[in-house]
This record gives sequence, structure tokens and C-alpha cells, in this order.
Amino acid sequence: MGAVVNLNNKSGFTLIEFCVAVLIMMVGLMGLLQAVNMATMHNLGTVLRNEAISLADENMVMTKTFSQSVGVTKLFFNTVTFATTIAPTAQANDIELYSGSPTPYDSMTPNSTISVLAKRKTRSGFCNYSVVRAISAAGSNSKEVAVRVSWRYKGSKLSHVISSLITNPNPL
Repeated sequence: MGAVVNLNNKSGFTLIEFCVAVLIMMVGLMGLLQAVNMATMHNLGTVLRNEAISLADENMVMTKTFSQSVGVTKLFFNTVTFATTIAPTAQANDIELYSGSPTPYDSMTPNSTISVLAKRKTRSGFCNYSVVRAISAAGSNSKEVAVRVSWRYKGSKLSHVISSLITNPNPL
């Protein structure tokens, strides 16, 4: 009925061996946790950069579309939705960026700069971006448009710049 116990059995872990094994496993798990943390932070930096690229592209497409538009003479930036729109009249919370007079292309004066702040949702929060659109003369019938998007991440100021040439759709 009773179990026989052999008191001379010396196999198994001692308390010191067990503590050393737990310490080694803890060091390994801490390294793994740090690797996951680094990957998450790197991924967030990439998400912020992709959002900046998207914002710069949106602004460049709007500027190019506006410069070639016929009949619509104003470009607006909405301070609530942070969207840029081409329309004949302003809506609520719109700031006028360009007023196409006499044509949209002519209203884009060389050596002019327009700055706006944009707030974009990223993952579980928001990131503030500064968008600066600069126009310079590139020839008698074309203009260079440069869009710089800047943001801060982990104490560093980062930026992304794209530029394009816009040609007058109605040359004289």
C-alpha cells in the first residue's frame, strides 16, 4: 500500500542549479522583449514616414491638378479635416491657399511659400506634420513646385521632400 522511497537517489536539480537555469531564461526573455520593442519602434518610424510621403504626394497632386484646372479658380485647405480641395467657393473652416487670377497657373507666383500644419492619425494616436509648398521659376513657361513635409519622432526632426515641374497649360 505504501510507496517505497529511495533516499539514496541523487538525480535531479539542486536549488542552485534551478536558480541558475531561471536566471539564464530571464536573460534570454529580456533580450527577446527588447528585440520586440525595437521592432515596434522601427515599424512606427516607417508608418510615420509613409504617412509623410502620402501627405506630400497628396499636396503635389492637388497643386498640379489646380494648375491645370479650367473654370475652378481656388484651392482651399480645411483646418478640421486637413484636406486640400479645389472649389469655386470656400466651405466651413477652409483657408484659401491659391486664388487663380486670371488662371490657376498664373496665381502660383514664383518665390512664394505656403505653410500648413496637418494632423494625421497613426496607429493609436496622432502625429503633427508641417507641410511647406515652395514655388520657384524654372523657365519662361514652367515653375518648380517643392513640397517638404516635416515631423518629429523620438526627439529628431525628420522631413521628406518631393519636387515637380509644372508647365503653363496656356502658353502665350
